[in-house]
Formats: sequence, C-alpha cells, structure tokens
Amino acid sequence: MPVIWSDGKNCIQNLDKKIENGANLGDILLELGFSKNIAVQLNMALLQGGLIECLKQLTQLIRLKNKQLKKLRAELAYPILLIIMMIFLLIAMQTFLKTETQASDWSSDLVFTLLVVVIASLVFYSIRIVYLLRKQDYNSLAKLSKYPIIGQTILLYVQYLLVYDVSILLSNGFSLQQMCKLTSKQEEGSLQEVIGTKISQELQKGKSIDDLINNEIFLPNSLVLLTTTGSDRKEIGKRSLVLGKTLYYELNLKLNKLVVNVQPVCFLFIGACILGMYLKILMPMYSMMQTI
Repeated sequence: MPVIWSDGKNCIQNLDKKIENGANLGDILLELGFSKNIAVQLNMALLQGGLIECLKQLTQLIRLKNKQLKKLRAELAYPILLIIMMIFLLIAMQTFLKTETQASDWSSDLVFTLLVVVIASLVFYSIRIVYLLRKQDYNSLAKLSKYPIIGQTILLYVQYLLVYDVSILLSNGFSLQQMCKLTSKQEEGSLQEVIGTKISQELQKGKSIDDLINNEIFLPNSLVLLTTTGSDRKEIGKRSLVLGKTLYYELNLKLNKLVVNVQPVCFLFIGACILGMYLKILMPMYSMMQTI
C-alpha cells in the first residue's frame, strides 16, 4: 500500500503500527477524520470478516454522494450568484433610500427586515445541515430525519446502511443477541451502538422483535416481514441484502428528485426577493405621493 500511495506512506505505517499494538480500528479512523458511521462500519466489518464487502458498499455510497454533489453544484451555481448579487443590491438600495428620503418608512423597513430574516434563516439552516451531516451519529441523524425537504432522504440513507449491516451479520451466522453485543462495543453515540443498546435493553424487558422494528424509525417496517418467514439466518440475510438493494435504488431516485427540485425552489426564492425589492422602492414613493 505505501508503494501505491506514496504521499500517505507515513499515515499507512502509523496505522499499521497502531493496529499491531491492539488499537481499535474505529478509534483510529475517527482520529484520521472519518465520520462515526464509516468508522463503526469498517470496524464491524473487520471483526466479522466482511471488510471487502463493506468497502464495496461504502465505495458505492461515496460514488453516489459525489455524483449527486456534482449535480447539486451545477444546479446551484447560477441561483447562488443571483442571490449574492441581490443581497448587495438590497444593501445598496437600503442605504440609498435612507440617504435620499431622510425619513424612515415602517412598511419598507419591514420588507427589508423580512428579507434579511429569511436569508439569514436559510444560511443558518444550511450550515446546521452540513454540521449534522459531518457528525453522522445517532442523535444528529435523528434530528436530520425530521427536517423538511431532506428528512425522508436521510431516513432512507440510514435504513439502507442498517439493513446492509444486518444482512452481512445474518449471512455470517450472527444471532440477534450476538449482533447487539457486537454493536454495543462500537463508538459511543454512533448509529449502530445506540440502536444495538436499545434493542438489547428492550429484549431484556420481553418485547418482541416486531415491536422493536416498528418502534425504531431507522429500521424499515419491511424487516418485520423477513423475520416472520421462519427461514434460517443466512436465508434472512440474503433477503435483507435484496431489501438493501431496493432501498439503495429508492435512495438514488430520492436524491435525483431532490437535486432536480433545488433550482426551481431557488428561483422561487429569488422571485420573492425581487418582489420585495420592488416593494422596498415603491412604498416610500407611495408615501411621498400621499403627502403631496
């Protein structure tokens, strides 16, 4: 590996030494800047012997993400340029009108304030989403799943990851108790650790698997059908893998739809801002005409 990736030679050698000394792969990956979700998935894959399959799945997801991000940048390039120009125009217009009229008009000031609040809210909303996406722990993903517009896409993404993990573990002969034991040892607060701990606690209280699946938002209800078939673990694992592929297909469609709808929404927002600017100009003129 150091021969292929010469720039990261020192990083690979340090990684190799830490693993030889018994360090947890998940902790090492977190130190290198990987998200909790990826770190836990790779650590679990290493422990269960499915590292190659896990890497293939993560590669597929990363390619999909990069593809959609590329589309999103292309869709947003022109609207963002227009929004930036409008912000400067709005500030210049506010300054000009204040200087020329020498009087404060509450209606035009209200329009300006509303536009500023809307723009600031959108900026805060975007920054918040990026921050939570980078964390990718259970609490962050739970919050994102409740957000408008992107919530359902996040939910599909998490369901796909969990169904894939379940399918691999079942294919390797893991029981539900063994899966809970494995996930509870992962990074604290991670998606897998929280769900594994919750399921383990609920099982001890005597709850059924069907109730556990129905009560957890990140576990698709389709899993209930798989658990009631009466098949062995490996067969359920194969069916879970098929379900995972279906969820991946739905995720791809959802992302495409989300990206395509971004530009029209941006132009609607720009149209509302233009209308606000016209009101900002015309309202002081209307007030002046009333005094004549």
